[in-house]
Amino acid sequence: MEFNGIRDLDSEKQIWSDKVLHLDLILMDSKGNDIWVHIPPLLQEKFKRLPKEHHVYVIKNFDINATSLTHRPISNPYIMLFTRKTTVEHITDIPSMPTFKFTFMKASEMANKVEEKTNIAVQHSTPITTSNIAGKSTRKELQLKWIE
Repeated sequence: MEFNGIRDLDSEKQIWSDKVLHLDLILMDSKGNDIWVHIPPLLQEKFKRLPKEHHVYVIKNFDINATSLTHRPISNPYIMLFTRKTTVEHITDIPSMPTFKFTFMKASEMANKVEEKTNIAVQHSTPITTSNIAGKSTRKELQLKWIE
């Protein structure tokens, strides 16, 4: 860690440690549905090594709460909370699982996610058709710009 002299200290600087303050995850099921997961500080030691990315688990005995947060990592309005009774079991008989998920947000929804003073401009190209071993595909290039 870099040392700061007293003269360099101000309210904007923080001292970081190896202690994990929040343990949050995003889990996805075999149908591509996702949920935000929060593991409370008292349970972090029990679950910090699980789950691992690209592994499949059966999770039992958890709580589900609605979240009213406007800034959350996914659109699902619910959050899964691990409890002392939560169990996580790794399974090797793996069903077909999607590897990644990406969702575009509508421009009308973006306006609700940013401060009133900030605007986002979206520019897109005309459709571009490319060919590769898998065949032809058509795509558009998007460019997002913050306007102040």
